[in-house]
Amino acid sequence: MQSRLFNRRERGGKVFVSPDYNRSMEQQREMTWKRIEYLLERGVFKGWMAGEGEDVEMKMFACSEVLGIFDHSISIKLGVHFVLWGGAIQFAGTQQHHDKWLRDTENFKIKGWFSTTELGHGSNVRGIETVTTYDSKTGEFVNNTPCESTQNYWIVGAAKHATHTILLSQLVINGTNEGVHALIAQIRDGDGNVLRNIRIADCGHKNCLNGVDNGRIWFDNVRVPRENLLSSVADVSPDGEYLSSIKDPDQRFSAFLTPMTAGRVNVAVNAVYQSKVGLTIAISANQVNFKDFLMLQLCYDLWSQLLENAACEEDTPIKQDHSRLLLHGVTCKILQECREDCGGQGLKTENRVGHLKAEHDVQSTFEGNNYILMQQTSWSRGVFIFRSKIREAPDIFRLVLYNSP
Repeated sequence: MQSRLFNRRERGGKVFVSPDYNRSMEQQREMTWKRIEYLLERGVFKGWMAGEGEDVEMKMFACSEVLGIFDHSISIKLGVHFVLWGGAIQFAGTQQHHDKWLRDTENFKIKGWFSTTELGHGSNVRGIETVTTYDSKTGEFVNNTPCESTQNYWIVGAAKHATHTILLSQLVINGTNEGVHALIAQIRDGDGNVLRNIRIADCGHKNCLNGVDNGRIWFDNVRVPRENLLSSVADVSPDGEYLSSIKDPDQRFSAFLTPMTAGRVNVAVNAVYQSKVGLTIAISANQVNFKDFLMLQLCYDLWSQLLENAACEEDTPIKQDHSRLLLHGVTCKILQECREDCGGQGLKTENRVGHLKAEHDVQSTFEGNNYILMQQTSWSRGVFIFRSKIREAPDIFRLVLYNSP
């Protein structure tokens, strides 16, 4: 980060870097992309997709932490490209998909993003209304945005840089809706031109994260090859037969969606980064009271809990959501305390704490609305506890409970 792209400044014999939030939206977007190109040229992302082993994972983890602390915009751009787009191909795709897409993803020859959110919803993945049908005559899937409320919204990279996207849609085969599936759709050519039958609009200026080019996408009979369906869970034969070893639709949906919960883990991880930055600023500003040190310790304790939950195989998706909700609430309180402890200096942009508060605000709805996730997590944990208690109950008690209305 010695490059001027990272706003390098020398103070008291030390080198500091920080984002410049005083630029226009277009300038912030361009600077975010230049920073990604700078890191790419120096081999920072080598092995992130095509490599294997603990060393690769730890390097990716460490780099993500450093960049998350530096600027949330670059963290989100890289997170969507590698974790959501790349992760979906890794976990929901087959070896054929890995060979075709992962190396080009790592080298940014393909700029991949993830299309889940629609204008009419932000959390109801099962209720997505974008429709995909199959044309057995051409061996292609046909994708459509049936109405305005089903336009893909807030899609990272769509406004400017994305060339491809993972599209989640209702897969309809021979008149039967087989549920939500994911496929790869190209939206721009190599020169950045939007492809035919695709319409893209910019989401515009935001309260924060203006280094991220969020956009809106409409599909009008957009055709993609049959091979672009991510088919580790289910596939469609050339003649249009739906194939899956998992017959139950609910189990199939869970198996398909579980690997994609990594995005919610990233939300929790970024909450920890923002807390660490805010606390460091407040403590170094000499406007400190003892609770700041206690919150710093709490921050690290929660970080340890997050890692433990992410590594636990039992009930993992629910624990991931629980960690995200817990860390979001704690970080909101931490950043508010840091802002007050900085006094009037906390109002300045260069102080960063106020801007961190604005950036953290997106976490309340990003990757799912927190109110909905809270209800879902509470219900799921309640069912989990109830079932565990039932297993310990006498046989006659279990019989009464299981057969009660």
